[in-house]
Amino acid sequence: MASTILVCCTKEKKVTSEPIVQKEIVDVKDLKHVEVGFEEKFETLPLLDFTEITKNEYDDLKSIAHPITNPPLQSRNGNYILEINDKILQLKKLTNTLKEEEIQYDYLGFYPSLHMYAFSANSIADYLGFSELNLINATNPSVYSIISPGDNKVENPVISPNTKYLAYCYNDIYDKNKSFLGILNINSDKTFTEYRSFSSDNFNIKDVVWFGDDYIGIKVTDDESKTFKYYKANLSLSNNKSSNLSGIDGNYNIHVETEATSTGMASISYSFKIKGNEAILETNTYHEPIRCNGKYLVRENNKMFELSYNDKEDNCKSSGIFYIKKEGAKYYIKGIGSEATIQEWLELEKS
Repeated sequence: MASTILVCCTKEKKVTSEPIVQKEIVDVKDLKHVEVGFEEKFETLPLLDFTEITKNEYDDLKSIAHPITNPPLQSRNGNYILEINDKILQLKKLTNTLKEEEIQYDYLGFYPSLHMYAFSANSIADYLGFSELNLINATNPSVYSIISPGDNKVENPVISPNTKYLAYCYNDIYDKNKSFLGILNINSDKTFTEYRSFSSDNFNIKDVVWFGDDYIGIKVTDDESKTFKYYKANLSLSNNKSSNLSGIDGNYNIHVETEATSTGMASISYSFKIKGNEAILETNTYHEPIRCNGKYLVRENNKMFELSYNDKEDNCKSSGIFYIKKEGAKYYIKGIGSEATIQEWLELEKS
């Protein structure tokens, strides 16, 4: 009996003496951060070429993809708690008291095929709100931020059936019916690279689906979801239309008055020289600043030509954009002049 008691006591002592392993708590700033979805990279790649299809075809072609799921997350003291290998990551939950220079997070779901959590990272700058979509890898300390074309985050990405591509869309919150679709290649190590893109000034994208790994479909509306149209594109046959734009080659001029001044009407004269996928803009102004002159990249998209600034003035990267369309034998431009005319289609003189 004495030996039996001695063995039991020895075992009990062994159990209580085992050390408790505490996982290291890390801040999101300590993780590796990678941005993807750069506009300038998409511009160097072939564009998606969409063709219209019927609703029935759209519904019948839908493939089984890898959807985002919504498993619950642990939380403590107003923070999300994520286990990343042998570490604990804390993310401050989004509240109504978001302050300048602070980032708070909103949990969007989990992608099992990528083994990544999806969050929106929310911030405030100059009293304006911004958000960005973050994918946090659950197996290694890294965060992928998908760059948005605007102030808000892109919509939740859609993964292709064989985890080959990731597709996401963005509808502009300021310009009606302006939208963007980006395709990222999913590499073997679960990193991402820009692959294809598409943009439109004619509709909002309401749904993105995969028709297998090589075809993608979109459901769109131009009347605030009263009616819809459906399109598909073949990723392997994407058309680099930016390299074949001879139909718009030429010189174009337009003069627009902006506002009255004490010494006369302020005005801007625009002169575009377009050849292939490049344009040169020169302006002459009266009582208006001269800015955003220089080189522009020309892209054809949905029967319109987009001219985006591609030169040295950093503040023109986002604002220096014009659109040109042809109706019959006439050409029209949007994006010139003052606030009173910048959204209007004005006729160009071609020489």
